[in-house]
Amino acid sequence: MALTSIYLAEEALSLPPEQRHQLAQLLLDSLKDSGPSDEEIRALLKSRLQDLRSGKDGGQSFEDVFGEPA
Repeated sequence: MALTSIYLAEEALSLPPEQRHQLAQLLLDSLKDSGPSDEEIRALLKSRLQDLRSGKDGGQSFEDVFGEPA
């Protein structure tokens, strides 16, 4: 653990119990909204690549994406 993390932990531990509880809840809540996992992203990308290769998804043209002809 970095020195700044140790300092931060010491400061947090010096708070009164109710404030420590609020801080702990805030930190836990911040983990819930962290988005999809690496494995979920990997699975989605594999699925999208399969759809492109099979022709199920035609993709987008250069012009559709960049607004100008290639």
